[in-house]
Amino acid sequence: MSIRQAKIHGEIIVAKPVLLLAIIDGVEANVFRNNQFAINDWLEGRYKMLMSKYAKESQFDNLTGIEKPFWHLESDGFWHLNYQGERLCKGRTPSKAWLKESVDYAYFDEALWILLQNKEWRLKLRDYIIEHKLTDGFWNNKDTAVNLCALAAIILVA
Repeated sequence: MSIRQAKIHGEIIVAKPVLLLAIIDGVEANVFRNNQFAINDWLEGRYKMLMSKYAKESQFDNLTGIEKPFWHLESDGFWHLNYQGERLCKGRTPSKAWLKESVDYAYFDEALWILLQNKEWRLKLRDYIIEHKLTDGFWNNKDTAVNLCALAAIILVA
């Protein structure tokens, strides 16, 4: 499991890890009981709250909308979109309205979903994302993707 983050004008965008935190929080709160995640009021509200917290030092005036990480997480390999019809080419990010109309839901690889059912591992993954993807100390660590894969492997073996 690796989360690639875009870098714009020297700033690493935190939208993908923030969306993952919002989903982990939703699993914790029993909002998500199945491995199916749609853009809804709860998810969008939680995402915005977390974006406000973790993107507070951003040079950009507007926070990244939920549609961008929802769409672009698919390229990381563990997040998948279940389309109602035709897929859109990956050249551009679709609008939130298009995603709501054209994607039934997103889902994780089965192994990650199983891991998220365990509270202890869910909290460890949440803490890991915060520490290694959303804090200042992360930006100096080039091995974070490798470490995230190692953490996932350890969790799945345990």
